[in-house]
Amino acid sequence: MSKTDEQVAVETSAPVWRARLLALGATMVAALIAWGIASLAGVELTASQPGQDPVPIAWWNVAMSVVLFGGAGWLARAILDRFARKRAVLIWRIGAGVVFALEVFPVVFTEASIGTKVFLAILHVIVAAILIPVLGRRLPTS
Repeated sequence: MSKTDEQVAVETSAPVWRARLLALGATMVAALIAWGIASLAGVELTASQPGQDPVPIAWWNVAMSVVLFGGAGWLARAILDRFARKRAVLIWRIGAGVVFALEVFPVVFTEASIGTKVFLAILHVIVAAILIPVLGRRLPTS
């Protein structure tokens, strides 16, 4: 049998960082689309915490939040992959679920219109729905 007749299984998978970067980009695009829809629908995009002045929710606030918090999730996962490899997925998924709950719960107490509260809740769900599955994947075994 010649070498050309042999079938060699070659695994061609993209690097983990590429999938995570694409997920972060997709999250930003989805969040900005949601912001645009809310803006076009006439949702008052201002909110405040009790006792504070209202703050506008501009598109750059949404974009920066995705970069900062999505990047923090990615960093946390990378650290877990490095130092808790066997339990990284479990720890990260539990942590991501807790962070999601802690982030979405205060929306109820935010001083804003119902439309703004719904928009903020949907925004959190969009971000979690994209990032948690991608960052929560098991790493390929080598």
